[in-house]
Amino acid sequence: MSTAEIKTKIIDPDFPFYNENPAIPVWGIIVFAAAVIYLSLSVFLQIDYPGYLGAILFCVIPLAAFLVVARGKMSLIVKKFKAMDFVRILVTLFLQYAFAFTVGIIRNLVFHVQPTANAVMDADMDLTFWVVILIQLFGEEMFKLLIFLVFLILLYKLTKRRTLSIIVATAVTLLCFAVVHATAYDFNWSQILINQGLATFFCMYNYLKSKNILTSYIQHVILDAIPFVLAMVGVL
Repeated sequence: MSTAEIKTKIIDPDFPFYNENPAIPVWGIIVFAAAVIYLSLSVFLQIDYPGYLGAILFCVIPLAAFLVVARGKMSLIVKKFKAMDFVRILVTLFLQYAFAFTVGIIRNLVFHVQPTANAVMDADMDLTFWVVILIQLFGEEMFKLLIFLVFLILLYKLTKRRTLSIIVATAVTLLCFAVVHATAYDFNWSQILINQGLATFFCMYNYLKSKNILTSYIQHVILDAIPFVLAMVGVL
């Protein structure tokens, strides 16, 4: 390892952009932030897109923002799968369900708070629904990634402390992801902050460890698919 590499603490694979790997212009950070702000406002303002257009745009906008800034290099966030990635997906999936289930029981028995169901559970789960869900969930992972990168880049520029920047950027990402679900769960904040916020760490952990967005995406797909399938067969 060269002196320059030691000085910049190059890690392979690593998160893109924050450490000049590659460098990101100011306009790139603005593009990331603008995509996140637009999507967040569209959710809170409950913009009524025709059909499934809203779900598709939730994927197209952050993906396009990333591709423009990254000059089409998806390899910055898509890596080759390793055996440990598959193991991690299964472990975090189990832990997320166990966490949500345990907290749900505590909220119900101790605090007498009932969960708020997402209206999507009542949708007609035909083939189109499943295709759109796969698209939207990838969009949600891109949405989280853009938030994470914006804060990671800015924090690292300010502190030059990688670990601290990752921790704070992750916490902010989880909080933002939770808040954007407020309308979907009728502003049931205890549920939103725990299930869509804190519990989402198990999913995001896959990306943090692998630097491969497909690992968090696959965990997210399985996580949501299980209750959808149970609803289809009448269990939920």
